[in-house]
Amino acid sequence: MRKISNLVVTILIIYNFCISQTNTDDGFEKSKGKTYTKKQVFTQYIANSLPAYLFFGPYSYLYGVNLGGQSIVKGEKPSVANTKWLATPVVAGFFIRLATKDIIKEVLKKEITNDNSSTFYYNIYYAAPDISSIKDIEFVSTEGSSKIFNGWDANIAEVTSSYDFPAFGYRAGFTTARYGLDYEMSISEHHTKQQNVFFQYNTNLGGIQDYVELPSHFYMLHHMFMGMNAYFVLPEVILTPYVGVGGGMLLNSVQSEYPGPADLVRKEGSLALDAMEINIGYHGFFGLRYMRDYSFYYLEFRPTLHSFDIESGSQGNKSNDTFTLQSFQLQFGVGKSIFNK
Repeated sequence: MRKISNLVVTILIIYNFCISQTNTDDGFEKSKGKTYTKKQVFTQYIANSLPAYLFFGPYSYLYGVNLGGQSIVKGEKPSVANTKWLATPVVAGFFIRLATKDIIKEVLKKEITNDNSSTFYYNIYYAAPDISSIKDIEFVSTEGSSKIFNGWDANIAEVTSSYDFPAFGYRAGFTTARYGLDYEMSISEHHTKQQNVFFQYNTNLGGIQDYVELPSHFYMLHHMFMGMNAYFVLPEVILTPYVGVGGGMLLNSVQSEYPGPADLVRKEGSLALDAMEINIGYHGFFGLRYMRDYSFYYLEFRPTLHSFDIESGSQGNKSNDTFTLQSFQLQFGVGKSIFNK
């Protein structure tokens, strides 16, 4: 309860600060009589809205991961834990929108000169289900369990994964008749499915090849992506196609009720693995947009790679774990012009 109160207080402080800044109207008064291009107004729009997302986004994501972990510790189902995780950044996004609403309103009040540019400046909100798997999994011992076994390593080629909720995201940028650029911020979660997987286990005394049964939600992965997309716009044929690439920073959380691959021992009422790290993610994409005067609908096909590098295992049997989450994402959403009257 105290953590929730602290979060609410922090949000209210930022909200009141933002409102106080808009109420002064100093910046707006100085701008009266001036004219601006859409590009200049869009730059101010980003400068006034993006900092709130960059601050509250990661903060709410981390808080949601903590709530989800506490849910697992209480013995609740992983789906319930993931629901609590998802609700936190969604609620924070609402407060961010509320806190910056008046500031953005003042920015967009600026008088725009006759701008014949065909550049389309937009916001996008989207959902993105996917098909995914965890590939190239490698575990390397970081401490020996005895004088005989002074080290070990293991690897698994692939583990299929799924999700309780699709990814959700926000994008802001612009597109011309030839190219586009936007900033993207998204949250997503994945977990391993129940399955038998083939593994290779090696020590200085030899190697073992065998199958092991992984329970559902052996790994629970949560990600926040913050990055950029660049794309080329292709010739229009009823729909507007485009192709591009993107990449950026990942906040990765890995949680499990199991210590690690070396000792699959369930610990009731506790998180045996609770790791957080920063890594990179990158993707390519091909999309189709149905453009209107002040909005568009779109569908995007996106192969994605998210890298992980964590430490797992119980005391005396720890390992450094690296793997890649590979997914084929189907992203769909709505884009709206920021200059829509």
